[in-house]
Amino acid sequence: AAGRIVERMEVAVARMRSGLELLTTDKSTRSAFSIANKAMLDQMRQNDILSGRNRSDDAYRWRPFQLAFLLTTLESAANPDSDYRDTLDLIWFPTGGGKTEAYLGLIAFQVALRRLRHPDSGGGTTVLMRYTLRLLTRDQFIRATRLICALELIRKERNDLGSEAISVGMWVGDATSPNTFRKAADIVEKARATNTKPALVIDSCPWCGENFEANRNYNSSQQYFSFLCRNTACSFGSSPTGVLPCNVVDEALYANPPTMLVATIDKFARLAWEDRANSFFGGTKNLPPELIIQDELHLIAGALGSVAGLYEAALDTVVRLRGLYPKYIASTATIRMANQQVKRLYGRDVAVFPPPGLNSDDSFFAQTVPLSQRPGRMYVGYLAPMLNRQECMAPLAAALLMAPNILFENERDQRDLLDAWWTQMVYHGSLNGVGNSHTAFARSVRDFMALLKVGLEACKRRSEKLEYPGESKETTDNFDNIRFAPCIAQLTSLQTAEQNADIFQRLNRACDEEGCLDAVLATNMISVGLDVGRLGLMIINGQPLTTAEYIQASSRVGRSDVPGLVFANYYRDQARSLSHYESFRPYHDAFYRFVEPTSVTPHTYQARLRALHAALVIVIRHVVPGMLDNENAGSFDSDNSWIMKAIEQLKRRCKQAAPEDFVGIAAHIDTLVAEWQNEVERCKNSRRKLEYQVSDNDTGRDRLLFNHGDRIRGLWPTLQSLRNVENNALLKVL
Repeated sequence: AAGRIVERMEVAVARMRSGLELLTTDKSTRSAFSIANKAMLDQMRQNDILSGRNRSDDAYRWRPFQLAFLLTTLESAANPDSDYRDTLDLIWFPTGGGKTEAYLGLIAFQVALRRLRHPDSGGGTTVLMRYTLRLLTRDQFIRATRLICALELIRKERNDLGSEAISVGMWVGDATSPNTFRKAADIVEKARATNTKPALVIDSCPWCGENFEANRNYNSSQQYFSFLCRNTACSFGSSPTGVLPCNVVDEALYANPPTMLVATIDKFARLAWEDRANSFFGGTKNLPPELIIQDELHLIAGALGSVAGLYEAALDTVVRLRGLYPKYIASTATIRMANQQVKRLYGRDVAVFPPPGLNSDDSFFAQTVPLSQRPGRMYVGYLAPMLNRQECMAPLAAALLMAPNILFENERDQRDLLDAWWTQMVYHGSLNGVGNSHTAFARSVRDFMALLKVGLEACKRRSEKLEYPGESKETTDNFDNIRFAPCIAQLTSLQTAEQNADIFQRLNRACDEEGCLDAVLATNMISVGLDVGRLGLMIINGQPLTTAEYIQASSRVGRSDVPGLVFANYYRDQARSLSHYESFRPYHDAFYRFVEPTSVTPHTYQARLRALHAALVIVIRHVVPGMLDNENAGSFDSDNSWIMKAIEQLKRRCKQAAPEDFVGIAAHIDTLVAEWQNEVERCKNSRRKLEYQVSDNDTGRDRLLFNHGDRIRGLWPTLQSLRNVENNALLKVL
């Protein structure tokens, strides 16, 4: 094992040296690296300006692992023929360690290098960045937009980065961003009529921070949409148009594909249905994407991962057939057996960065430091054996609501100490648990606080009588600052994206600011993407199903200079809770060791039944000339040389991911090809037109694809989204 670790470290060092050598010998690579560093500096500086912090330029620097990651991946990203182009580089680093900045730096480098090398065909979509959760996608989109703004300003200053704007787009479901210009225009008009902000993801300029107004900052009609900055002191607002390099409307993205496309992984199911999405692959004039990034890799598991693996095979095949071999990057903080998961999903070997060292407390890039140097995170196990799961949280929550005021009432830094542990994050494993906690805060928590108040007043009077014998001295504590009516909110999938985004913003407000939250009741949607430095207190209700989920969720607090305090509220009637309570210390001393391996089986027969035909349609539509448009489904010919080449490439890609199942996969693809061909022949003989999709009101044409549950069926039932990939079933109690 030690020999393998040393070997991996030597490979990583050799790759870093290759990157350094390339910077020395290749002018375009060196220039792109310089541009990427300038863009990262500009956006970091701008972020601090918006936050009210002023730092000198020498205060901005890469963390060692971030710079090392850039050097490690630089050569394989710049050279399509690199020996490591076929290797997925996985950033495996604890939450809050700076993974996002690491791959944002690589994105900036890739965008700049492509523009320098291909000024005529280097436009279009260069980077695909995928997430699993819509809330996380929204948050990271706003974060990435500032980097794209910095790159676009650099492009305007130079004459060697092409004439097409460097831009970013968000491609997600209609619940978060509008699919059409018409819907976007309706949202803007409604906001203007009610004097509110449109629910269109971005509500302020990502560069200067000026708040948007419905009447000034949205250029919207039935044919176009764009965000505008009207601040003349802003680099974008002072331009003649004021147009910002970002968009969230699907139709705008199809018409002008962004340089970086930020999307949820489920949205890629639309590739089988949407011919306009072909623009993301370069269309007719640009190169296809060459950098594909998957954040939070550990979430691509189970049913979602199994179906996503087949869509990934189609995406990879399309990019390869269009002349580029894409580079894959992924990141995670909790994963086990990553090599198996990566092989099944992406058909590639994996290189974990940073490579594990010989000492678990010191891998050079990450070191365990004593608490005297940096605050950590303390876990406290809490079990109330006399209370059921509906009642056990109330005493704990009540005590934690009162504790800051009681403990820090006479401290010199009272305001900062209060703010550090003012807001409780309360985690739940189900929506039902959120409802129970909401009821508890409205009633039981309040009652326990009143009971604690009586006890504290009695203790205070008793201590004063002992301190002043023979004198009558009344207590000066009036408990005016105790939160007997706490302000609570919920973060769940039942709320709209705008409601959740508003709560995210309120979490940043200090304890003495208007709108500050006392408690937030959340589901596991907070386990990734929530990065609020002031949060330091969390209650986890019941032991989560997996250790990875437990680590991810509890890591939302204690991410800055505020020590984190996590209370694991164990249920007396849950065997999993009791087991973890009994082995609390050994489990927490090494809980990364207990992270479960993820299960991904995209090439089993059941998964292939669900999505392999969609993968075939994606490859044929987006690669074969004359097969893209909706009416071209009937032009399929299995003897066509282009189609034969595309089918063969899809088979090879599937073989890379599952060589042991290749015979069955190849036979299944051949069966699908025969079914498509037979459908074409049937339609020709009956003189009917075959199209990819047909509206329910149109009975004069036949459809190749149809939605699950459609009244009029076609050849293959096909997913519109990967958000719900499992069939529903009814259970009857006998």
